[in-house]
Parts: sequence; structure tokens; C-alpha cells
Amino acid sequence: MNDDPQLAHCTARIGTVLRGKWRIDSLIGVGGMAAVYEATHRIGRRCAIKILHPEIAVSKELRARFEQEALAVNQLGHPAAVNVLDIDTSEDGSPFLVMELLDGESLGKRAHGSGGIEERELLRVVSTVLEVLEVAHGLGIVHRDIKPDNLFLTSSGGVKVLDFGIARMQQGGSNVHTRTGAMLGTIPYMSPEQLTGGQIDGRADVFAVGATMFRILAKRRVHEGSMESELLIKMATQPAPALRTVAPSVSPEVCAIVDRALAFDPSRRYPTARAMREDIERVLGANATPHAPAPVSIRADVSSPISVDGPTMAAPAPGQAMQAPMVVPVLPQSAATSPRTSTSSPLLMIAVIASFAIAVCLAAVFFVVRSRGSDEGTRESADDETSQEDKTSGSSGTMATSSTTSTPSTPSSIAAPPSTRRPAPNSKYRLLVKDGKYPFCVTSKLKHAYPVRTNDEGVKVCSGTPDGPIPIEGLKAYHPSELQWE
Repeated sequence: MNDDPQLAHCTARIGTVLRGKWRIDSLIGVGGMAAVYEATHRIGRRCAIKILHPEIAVSKELRARFEQEALAVNQLGHPAAVNVLDIDTSEDGSPFLVMELLDGESLGKRAHGSGGIEERELLRVVSTVLEVLEVAHGLGIVHRDIKPDNLFLTSSGGVKVLDFGIARMQQGGSNVHTRTGAMLGTIPYMSPEQLTGGQIDGRADVFAVGATMFRILAKRRVHEGSMESELLIKMATQPAPALRTVAPSVSPEVCAIVDRALAFDPSRRYPTARAMREDIERVLGANATPHAPAPVSIRADVSSPISVDGPTMAAPAPGQAMQAPMVVPVLPQSAATSPRTSTSSPLLMIAVIASFAIAVCLAAVFFVVRSRGSDEGTRESADDETSQEDKTSGSSGTMATSSTTSTPSTPSSIAAPPSTRRPAPNSKYRLLVKDGKYPFCVTSKLKHAYPVRTNDEGVKVCSGTPDGPIPIEGLKAYHPSELQWE
């Protein structure tokens, strides 16, 4: 007997018939949104059927996201995107997709199997994936869930990109969240801006491709965490380690590609899937695509970004001599003792003394400015400490509901002016503070993390919590360096 109700429900479908024509033969796998089965049509055609979970199907937005997978794949028309044949709704009201049945295994299973996957084979697979993403991004489609289990290697040697179910269409609305407030996607492969609800474009998929390569080459994830919420915070706030520091056997060229794809700042990543694919093709030794930008020089120094469109020094054409550097004639030894040369020594000494004086002045100005900045930082730190003391002194048993009201502790107490009133601190949640922003609310010991969102009234709240939206005003601060708190 299975203890997992969801798995038991999915298994119970085996042997049933959908819409009088699709017989469910076996369960292929169960994901966060849907279950995938092997099925046979009544005329004998075998296929894969993806059925949305009932608890997900109650959401109109999630149903629309599921159904748009068929739209996204059909728009692509790429042979490396899994083909969707039909879309329908089961007798119990669950939407399902009919897809081509693939023979082979996922990239994740291949990579972590006994045989593993070689570096060059991985590059060839990723090149095909990036080709699909290039087409998708050109149509305004961002996949948002690239990972090893969504990349399928067929027995015939082909590659298929699966699961466009949560792809964001160009005309799509806001990001989709589950009932617990977690964004759809797979945390170890999600870009920082995707985790924190920032603006998402094709560079989020580029990050996911880099995270996939990192996972396979280093045999570990970009960041590790004992709990999902700890992993979420690390992925959202900490840059990825350089690949060569955890996988020194990987070639420097591949390390440079992965490191650029995983840049924390989107502006430092590959600007497009095509740009990353061109670098991979050059490492594989293939010719550049027509009309491609100037060839890129991939440097082993991963501390510097790879320049894609930057200028390069031109080499001389065949038969053309390089311009000789300017040569300053050296005077004979006798001329070195001439009166003209001897008079240059005092001038040189004056120049040295003047340069030293200028350097001293600049250093003095630097220390004065730094001293003032330090004083201001000290005052700000003191203000923050006072703010925390004020929050701690409030009643810890009530939830903050407004940032402009407070209740006196006794009838004789005097209410503080509006500018100094603070809501009572909440003892269950704290705010993750990163660069002065609040991307998440976290619970004690990092058991759960909920995204900070702005509600319809313009108030920032912790969304998706079991207690409902909680105003962030009054919550204590929490920093990524604190791995847990009481």
C-alpha cells in the first residue's frame, strides 16, 4: 500500500480508458503539475498522455498554463521539441495532453548512470537545446524549467526538449505561483530574477542551461541546502561558484562558458541562446553559423567575462608586414655627458617631487571622504539597532496589520507620534534582507520561505503563507549569513 496519496491516485488510473479511446497502460512519471502515462489508442497507436493533477486543475490560471504547452510547442515547430498531438479533458475534469511517445532516457538519468556522459557529448546535447530555445525566444516564449529531467535523449541519438507547460508567453500575464507561494519551476536551476519575481526573459533559460551543465559536469548542484527554503535563499542571493573550483578536470573553455551562463547579474550572462550556442560550436570545432558575430575568444580566466561582440586586434594579412614600432635613437656615450643632458637631472627631480606631493594630496582627500562615509554608516547602523530594539520591545504575540497604528500597552501610556509608531513584531516570520531588498519571508529554522509581493492596495506582503498575506512592516530582519533563528 502506498503512503503517498497523490502517487496512489495517479497509479489508480492505470487500466482506465480516457474518452473511450485512450487506454492507460503504465505510469511513466509524476511531477509537480501533472502525471505522465504510456497509453494506447483504440486503433493501436501508442502515445504519452500528460494529465494535470486535480488540485492544480482547480486553478483557471494553471489550467491555462497547462493548455498553452500545446500552443507553445505548435508555434515552435522544431523537431527537437516534443510533439503534442491532441488536448482534451478527462471524465473527472482533469485536462490532458496527448504527446508522442519517446524511446530513450532523460539527460539526468544518462549522466548519473553507470556510463555517464562525456564532455563533448554534453556540449552536442546542449547545442541542440539552445537551438530550440533560440527559436522559442524569437517567438517570445521563455521555457522557465530547463533541467536534466526535461531534456530527453532518444534511442536514435536525437534530443527532445520537454515540458513547455509553464513557459511564459510574450502575451502572458504575471508569474504563476502555487498555493504555497512558491514559483513554478525547479529551484536548483532557476535564475535569481526568476526566484525573486523580477523581469524574466531568455537569459533565465540561459542560466538554467548553465545550471544543467554545472550539475552534470561537477556532479553537484550550483548551491546545496539541507532544506528547500535554504536552497531557495542561496540561489536567490549568492552567485554560483566558478566551475573550475569544484570540477578542475573540466576543460577551461567549457568552464568559461558555464560560468558566463551562470552570471548572477543577467547583464553579464550570454545575451541570447544563440550567443551561447556559437561558443559551444566553436569549442566543438564546428563552423560558425552564417551572419554570426565576430568569432569569440574563450579565455581560461573565468574571472573575466567572455567578450562576444568586443573588438579584437587584427592580425596582418598574408604578405603584409606589421608596422614597425617607433625607434628612438640612442645617443653615443660622449653625448650623454653633454651639458644639455646634465641639465635634465634637476628637472627630473622637480617632476618627481611634484608627483609625490600630488599623490599625498589625493590620499588625504580619499581618507577624509572615507572617514565621512564611515561616520554616516555608523549613524545608520545605530539607527537600525534602535529600530530593532523598538520592534523587540513591542508585544510579540500579535500579528502586524497596519504600519500606521499602534496600541498602547497600558491606559497611562502615551502614543508615539505617527512617524515613530511601529506595528508589533511577528514571532513566526522574518524578512530576508539582501541589498536593502526583501525578496522572501522565512519561517523559524528556514522550514519555509514565501515571496514578498505587492498587493492590489500597494502594500508589500508575505504572499502564500498559511496565515494569509502578512504585511512586512514590523517583521524582524534576517540576513542570508544566518542559517537559522529561534
